[in-house]
Amino acid sequence: MPAVVALVLAALSGCSQEGPCAGYDVVSGVGVMFDRKGYVDLAGGSYELCARGECVRGELPRRERITHVSLPLPHDVDPDSGPVRFRVTRQGEIRPMIDASVDVRLIRQTDGCGSSAYNRGLAFSKEQGLATRVPKAVGDAWSRQVGSQATVDPDPPSE
Repeated sequence: MPAVVALVLAALSGCSQEGPCAGYDVVSGVGVMFDRKGYVDLAGGSYELCARGECVRGELPRRERITHVSLPLPHDVDPDSGPVRFRVTRQGEIRPMIDASVDVRLIRQTDGCGSSAYNRGLAFSKEQGLATRVPKAVGDAWSRQVGSQATVDPDPPSE
């Protein structure tokens, strides 16, 4: 009988597996891969990413070619076309050196288990500005960067 209940629950939830779905509580959002190639003196500078009335601000990390900036959005976000604005300001300056915006429609993504969210990945480079698609070269550079930071040490135990 427990197996029948599990199958019914899986069918109702859209999951094709007995365990919890990987995408449970997926989050809507917008992300920008900022390719810093060609820019100097950005260490300690700041970024701002805004979309759909929400903004995230932070400090640019030192020694990083690709900076991934992520803005979580409410689950019930309107996916229709709207502006996304990306700004970068050097440390000690008031006016942004980069101030770019583009209108984009958010794309519905699902995990195949009944959860879905609206997202969009963008890229910014000196050559292309704020682009609605992440170029392969930027994605590859990001992968190499993340791979170079990987360690063989296991994650520290959680408390």
